[in-house]
Amino acid sequence: MCCVVFPEVLFFSTSVFSWCMRVRATFGRHHSTKVEDASLTMLSVLKSLLPKPRMRDVAALQHFLEREAAHLAQRSVIDFARNELGSLSAQAFSDDRFQAKLAVCRWEGFAATLADMVVLAHARLLDAGTPRAVLDRRMGDLYAAILEAHHVPEIRPDGWGADVAALRKRLAERTDGAVDPQADAEATGRKVFNTLPFEPRDPKENRMVLANAFAFGLIAFNDGLRRLLVAAPVRDELSAGATP
Repeated sequence: MCCVVFPEVLFFSTSVFSWCMRVRATFGRHHSTKVEDASLTMLSVLKSLLPKPRMRDVAALQHFLEREAAHLAQRSVIDFARNELGSLSAQAFSDDRFQAKLAVCRWEGFAATLADMVVLAHARLLDAGTPRAVLDRRMGDLYAAILEAHHVPEIRPDGWGADVAALRKRLAERTDGAVDPQADAEATGRKVFNTLPFEPRDPKENRMVLANAFAFGLIAFNDGLRRLLVAAPVRDELSAGATP
């Protein structure tokens, strides 16, 4: 199945790409951080305009979950830290100790928001008619496979077992029907906030800012899941792979 890209979008995308390349060529390796951030932002806009393939099998769903969770965790934590630290962010980000502590935030954010995304995918596939017992087990397996594909960070000396068990319990206890991505993401944001490597100026307000960053990202993910997931073949693959 082919994807149609309107000429206006193609022209704009080409213009954005050309602008970014001119910025890099003009400033070379000595360009300012602001210019680099601007070019990366424009490249991100370009990427968002490109058509995305639809997910018709479990492997594609797994890749989508992993990619989106990593992107949301990384972007939310890094952007929040830079905005909160302001002019001190360059110094902080060049410090190895700060980076090590920030990695804890990113790992916590990745594991937590990945679980949120798995729950949303679970709801979509349950609505498509996937048997509940099969879906609970297979989505728990998918979560475990994604986590175990990464090296075990220092914050998980015993591995990902506790995270996987918590997700399996969450799936088993989830009632049928729609999931509220904002409520789940706010809980994830609060959890990540407690692992920040610095003390925010206004804990109450900044906890909400970080939670909202995860909430907006998860809502956008859920919209993408609705548009891109072709549930029937994924349902059939999950059911076919179930053990008696």
